[in-house]
Amino acid sequence: MSFHKIVPVKKHRKPAPAPKKPAPKKPAPKRPVGHKG
Repeated sequence: MSFHKIVPVKKHRKPAPAPKKPAPKKPAPKRPVGHKG
């Protein structure tokens, strides 16, 4: 749900893609780890 929201936000916000790129990378590795744990 969060990933889909980040896609439209990137297109709407041009200066957001830079700070948003590292943000989705942190929750991405944590999501699979949490499900596995």
